[in-house]
Amino acid sequence: MANSRLAAGAVLALVLAAGTAQAQNAAPNALTAIKNLKCTFSIGATGSWQKDGEALAQIKKGPVTSFEYRDIDTAESTANVVGLASSGHVVAQLFGANLHFLEMRSTGSLMLTTVFTQESRDKKLKAVYTRADYLPIAIPGFVTQPEVSQQYGECEILP
Repeated sequence: MANSRLAAGAVLALVLAAGTAQAQNAAPNALTAIKNLKCTFSIGATGSWQKDGEALAQIKKGPVTSFEYRDIDTAESTANVVGLASSGHVVAQLFGANLHFLEMRSTGSLMLTTVFTQESRDKKLKAVYTRADYLPIAIPGFVTQPEVSQQYGECEILP
């Protein structure tokens, strides 16, 4: 019994040591050095609900959505977005191999952009832009519906 505990302890120590060595030898995440990005999205999916409440999705090509993230500081979790309906401060979070930008507006809109470390082409990075919005308005003959979309594209690293 004592030998099996000793063996288990030795295996655990080896696993922990190997994990620490791998973490120390891991390449630094290239996304931490990015300060400015220009993102372009040309294809996506939109979601809506039918009158009976059933959800449906539709693939759409265009129009192109383009905007920039500037002054990205992953240590402080901050960035500025320029080129959307409104410009301003956003949250910038680096998690694993992904850089996330989160914008929440007082109207309830939520926008999330994820930039991946994987290149698409021409040294641009694969990215996805997700938007969810709902502003309840009801007037005779018209009721607003939630708007949801996800667009796929790439981000170019700018100086």
